[in-house]
Amino acid sequence: MKKSVFPAVIAILLALSLGCAGFADTEEGKETPSPETQERHQEAVPEKATVPMESSVTEHTVMVNDEPLTYAAKAELMPLFDDSGEEVARVFYVGYSQVDQDPVDRPITFAFNGGPGSSALFLHLGAFGPKSVRTTPSGIGLPRLPYVLEDNPQTLLDVTDLVFIDPVGTGYSRPSDLEDDRFFGVAEDIHWVAQFIRMYLTRENRWASPVYLAGESYGGVRGTGLASALMDIGIMPSGIILVSPVANYGDLVPDSGNDRPFIHDLSAMAAAAWYHKRLPEDLQSLPLSDVVSKAREWANGPYMAALWKGNGLSDEERSQVVSQLARFTSLPERDIRSLNLRIPTSVFLSGLLQDRREMISRYDGRLTGPGGWYNYGEDPMFTVGGAPYQTAFMHYLINDLDFSSDREYFSSNSEVIYRWNFQSGSETFVGYPNTVDLLASAMRRSDFLKVFVAIGSYDLTCTYDSILYTLGRLDVPSKRLSENVTVKVYDGGHMMYSNPQAKGELKGDLAEFYRREP
Repeated sequence: MKKSVFPAVIAILLALSLGCAGFADTEEGKETPSPETQERHQEAVPEKATVPMESSVTEHTVMVNDEPLTYAAKAELMPLFDDSGEEVARVFYVGYSQVDQDPVDRPITFAFNGGPGSSALFLHLGAFGPKSVRTTPSGIGLPRLPYVLEDNPQTLLDVTDLVFIDPVGTGYSRPSDLEDDRFFGVAEDIHWVAQFIRMYLTRENRWASPVYLAGESYGGVRGTGLASALMDIGIMPSGIILVSPVANYGDLVPDSGNDRPFIHDLSAMAAAAWYHKRLPEDLQSLPLSDVVSKAREWANGPYMAALWKGNGLSDEERSQVVSQLARFTSLPERDIRSLNLRIPTSVFLSGLLQDRREMISRYDGRLTGPGGWYNYGEDPMFTVGGAPYQTAFMHYLINDLDFSSDREYFSSNSEVIYRWNFQSGSETFVGYPNTVDLLASAMRRSDFLKVFVAIGSYDLTCTYDSILYTLGRLDVPSKRLSENVTVKVYDGGHMMYSNPQAKGELKGDLAEFYRREP
C-alpha cells in the first residue's frame, strides 16, 4: 500500500520553521539547538521496541534417565521471504539439539500448538522441552508463586532434536506489515509454516535428518496439512504426532444440520460426570473405561438414530432418549427436553455442578472454577496454564536463553482467529475446514509415514469420539492404517501432560514411537 507524501512534506516544513525560530547564535557564529528545541525533537522521535535480529545460542544440561544430556538452545526470529525476495515476516522459534551428535540420522521434530492464534508455549514448557513449568503434584489447581521452570526428565530431547515454532501473529512472530493477512488462514498458514521448515533445514544444514511434526489442537489441522505440503516441496516427513487434535471442524462444531458433535461429546460428558461422582450408582460403580464404552455404544446406536429421525420421533422414543441422556450426563430431564435432545457443551459445563455454583473446564473436565454459568474467558484451564507458563517462560528467555525483546509475547492472540480464513481449508467452495484428505494423501504417498495420536479422557474440546471419527474417514488401505497409526488415551484433558503421571506415560509411548519402524 502506497503511503501519502503529505507527512514527509509537513515534516520538512516543520524542520524549516524550527530552524528559523528555535536556534540561537553562538560566539563563533554557528547555530546550535536551544534546550527547548532539543526537548521538542526528542518528543518527536519516540523509541521503538527492541527486537533482536541476531540469534542467541546457549548451552545447557538436563538429567534424562538419570544421565546428563548436554544440549544447545537457539532462540531466533527467522525471516520469511516472498517470491520477490522481500522479507514479509519474522518467525520466533526456540530450537534444541544434542551437543556432539551427528545430525544426519538424528530426528528433528517441529512442534506447534493450535488456536489458531496460540504460540508453542504449552507443548514447549508443558510436554516436550528440556524445561517444564513447576506445577502442583497432581497437575490440578493453580500453583503458588514463584512460577519457575525445572528440568523435564520426560523431555523428548533424548530421542529427537526439537524446534518449537510460534506461527506469525503468535509469540514474538509478526508480519512486516501488521495489516498483511497472507498468513492468517488454513491454507495460508500451512504454506508459510512449510516455508519456515524448509528454511530451517537449509540454514541449519538438516536436510538429511528425519523430519517429524508435532501439533496440538488446531495444530492437528496444521500438522495434517503440512504432511502433504512438505512432500510437495521435496521434504518427506517420517512421522506426525497429534495431541488432542482436530482435523475436521465438522466433527466439533454443531449446527441445525450437523448433529455429529452431540454424538461425539456424550462419552466425554459421561467421563466428567463419573469423575465428579454425579452418575447413577449402577454407572458410578463401574470403571471409567466401562462407563465410556456404554455411553459410546448408546450414542452411536439409539441416540444417533433418534437424532436422525428429527421431528419424526415419537413421544415414547423421545422420553427414552431423554432418560438415557440424563443418566449419562446427570442433567435434569426437563432441561434436556427443552434443548431438543441436543446438549451444548457450555450447558453441560455449567450444569454438572450447578448445585455448588461451579463450572467445569472445557479443556479438562476434572478442573472446576466458581461461576453459575460457564464463561470461556474464565475457563479453569486458562488459569492453570496462563500466568504460570507466561511468567516462567519470560524469565527463562531472559536469564537462560539470553534473549530479550520489548515486543509483547503473545501466548495467545485472539485477533488472529478473528482474521483467520477458515474457508481456505474446506474441501469444497463452502463447508467446514477439513484437512483429513490431506493426511490421507500423504499416507498414500508414503508407506513409512507414522502417525501417533494422544487423547485425553476428560477433553471436552477435541473429544475422543470426534478424533476416532476423523481417523475413520482416512481413505488409506486398512493394512497401512493398522501398521502406521497409533492411538493412545491418557488420564487427563486437552493438555493431558499437565497430569504428571500421564506425562510420563506419554513420553514412554513417544520414545517407542520414534524407535518403531512401520
